[in-house]
This record gives sequence, C-alpha cells and structure tokens, in this order.
Amino acid sequence: MQKKRLFASFAVTALVVGSLVAASSVATAATRTVTVWSPYKGGNLDMWNAAIKRIEAANPGLSVTSVGSIDMAKSLAAINAGNGPDISVSNGNGNLGWFCGSGAWQKLNVLMAGKNGLDVKKTFTASANASAISNNNRCALPLGSEVFAFYSNKDLLAKAGFKNPPKTTTELLEYSKKLTTFNADGSIKTAGFLPWAGYYGFDMDSMWLGQMFGAKWYGGDQKAAFASDARWAKAFNWQKNFIATVYGGGDFDKGSKLLTKFVAAKGGEWGTEHDFMTGRVAMKWDANWMGPMFCTGDDWAMADKCTAKYEFEISGFPVSPELVSTNYGSGVVGQAQMGISKGSKNVKDAWIVMKALATDTKLASAWDSANGAPSSLLSKDARPAKYPAWYQPIYDVVEHPKSAYHIVKNTGEHLEEALLQNLMASWQAGDTPNLKTALADLATKVNQIVARNN
Repeated sequence: MQKKRLFASFAVTALVVGSLVAASSVATAATRTVTVWSPYKGGNLDMWNAAIKRIEAANPGLSVTSVGSIDMAKSLAAINAGNGPDISVSNGNGNLGWFCGSGAWQKLNVLMAGKNGLDVKKTFTASANASAISNNNRCALPLGSEVFAFYSNKDLLAKAGFKNPPKTTTELLEYSKKLTTFNADGSIKTAGFLPWAGYYGFDMDSMWLGQMFGAKWYGGDQKAAFASDARWAKAFNWQKNFIATVYGGGDFDKGSKLLTKFVAAKGGEWGTEHDFMTGRVAMKWDANWMGPMFCTGDDWAMADKCTAKYEFEISGFPVSPELVSTNYGSGVVGQAQMGISKGSKNVKDAWIVMKALATDTKLASAWDSANGAPSSLLSKDARPAKYPAWYQPIYDVVEHPKSAYHIVKNTGEHLEEALLQNLMASWQAGDTPNLKTALADLATKVNQIVARNN
C-alpha cells in the first residue's frame, strides 16, 4: 500500500539522461520490439510484467522490454534527449501536462480512431477519460485510480446525534460545531472538521475545497478560472466563515490562531497516532489508500474487517447545497497515465501494447487487490473477486460522473496546484487581505506559466 500521494513532484535534471541511454532499447519497426519504462518494482512490477507476457503471447513476433524503477522525471528527460522508451508511465495525474504539453507524449486521436482503435467512453470511467486529456489533446491512457473521498468517525457522529455523514457544506459546518470541544484554557480539544491547508492534506487541500463547490480550474477560453469562476471566492469565503464560526466563536483571527496550534500538535501520519484514529478529529478528506491503515492502525493490507478503535465510513465530499442533486457522492479522482514517446520508432506496436495494458481486466483486478487502487475500467471484471464491504464507497466515488481531477495543462510540475495551495494557506492565516485581487493574481501567474511552457 502506498504511503504517500502519487501526485508528488519530481525535479528533472540533465544528469539522469546519460545514465539511461545505455538502458534504453528504442524500438524499431523491423524488430517489432517495444520498450516500456515504468516506476514499478517488486510485486507491482511482477503483475505488470505478467500482463506484458500475455500481450506477447497474443501477438506473435512482438517483443516487449519492460524496465521498472524509472520515475517520471527520468522518463521525461530521456524522451526529450532522444533516448526514451516507446512507452512510459506517469504515476501522478498532476504531471500529465508535463508530458502532453511539452510534446513528450504523442497525440492519440488518430490511433484511437484507427482500425485497432478504442472507444474510450465505453471503456473507461468519466473521470479517467477527462484526466487523460491536456490542452484539449488526448495523449495518454489511464491506469489505476487514486481516490480522495470523505471519512467520518461513525461513533463520534452517533454520539453527537448524527446518523449519516454530512451531504452539504452547510451540514458540515453544523456537524463540526457540535463535534468540536475545547479545553479549559480555550484551546481546541477535539475538532469536527478542518478545512485547512497543511493538515494531512498531501498538498491537495485546496483542490478538495474547490471540488466541494464545483469550482473550475480553467474556463471555456482555456484561461485560468480562479478569478472568473465565482465559486472559488465562494469556497474560500466559506472556509473563512467556517474557521470563524466553528473555532473562533465568530472571530476569524481567534479561530485561525487556535487551529494553527491544533494542527501543529497533530499526531503522526502513518500509524495509530493519526488524529482521525485517536478521535482528535471526527471528519476529514483523505485518500483511498488511507482506509486500510485506519482499519488496522499500522497495516496497509486490505482487511476484511476493521479493528480500529472507532468505526468509520467513507462517502463523497459534502458539496455546496445547490449541487447536492448532481454532485453529492463525488470526490477527486486521478489516474496513473501512460503515453507513447515522441521518439518512438514503432508507434503501431507501441499502441498495441499500451492499449492492451490499459484494458487488461486481469491486471486491473490483481492491481486493485494488492494496492486498493480501483481500476479506471468500466468492466466489472476489473474489480477484485473479493473486497471488503467497507471499501465499496470508494468504487461509488470512482464511478460518480462528477468525480474528477482538475483539467491539467503544462505548468511544469503542476505548479498551479502549488500556487493555489499557497493561497489557501495564506488566506487561512489571515495574511491575504483582498481575496478578489489574490485570485486574479493567481490566474495571471498560471496563464503566464502555461503560455511560457507551450
């Protein structure tokens, strides 16, 4: 089980290129050899290679060379140096623009429409299809999903008189007021929910906040929408009001200072001292792969039954009240992606291999069983034969039509995410006096980065 978000950034350096030239086996049409680089190792690489063997068996004369333990930065550097593989894997959705916007991965439209094409709408979930497009071009096929949903401590909610998780942001505030307690000195003892950048958030808190309000990252004109989409201002103002109301008794400055101290004292992220496991916080955003740890405390294997101190449940994010009928049940869902390098000498066979890997239900099922990573495929055969009932909501979030990762453009190492997260952190600390100006400045910076990189 993965213990950190897959969307982490990697610094590209020229130093890696030389070390990969010798390992590269660039395909040629004459030999029908396809080289695939992936970040996988251990058991994951074994599953990957087993799928590759099935592809070779189904395509006599085709030879696939699989090289594992190659991260995204190394792949990108090698491709741009002309020494890359035919196919490479990006294990983070936020990096898609890096590969697509720079032209490192080829456009797939012609291949998908060809004789050996692929109807992606009938093959992959809506979120997976959206996540494989950058700058209006499809340059990738999705693999397993990484899901961010909403976790609730059922025992604490029941004690407070709540039978179900909150569906709306209004309910979320009401629940949190009742679930939050204070020590004699006025400090926070237990918290209902923390809409706070930097609280176990894998630097994605601002993305999740935007998802709750249906905020768009880019508009119809393909420009950054942080200033033009009023839902961003609504989301940030809701956050400020939440902090003031729940933790400051109506005083934002007081609530912000109390939360700063509360977050600074949080328990360890990867074990039984995690705030959600100790009951220090009752509700939170989190990743699908945190579920197994919450169940067992320190074991990342998918348990049939949870042995945690508190019973919990998983649901979609609470949403702004006007979005309940369409958006409730959704979350943030991203995928690992793979594409064909611009320097591939054997695009036809590379497409055969990539298409087969992306649609292999046996691989998807085995991968999910081992990693708790739901497939991007619509086919029920892509699910494990058996998985615990408590995990079912993760599949529901994956299949929800409004679940998505944001539109990805080439901002380098998904810099728009970092800039938005920084704004959220500044706003919650009271260091951003004019939100309208700050959102406009953010949009300008993102547009400048996109223009520079494309």
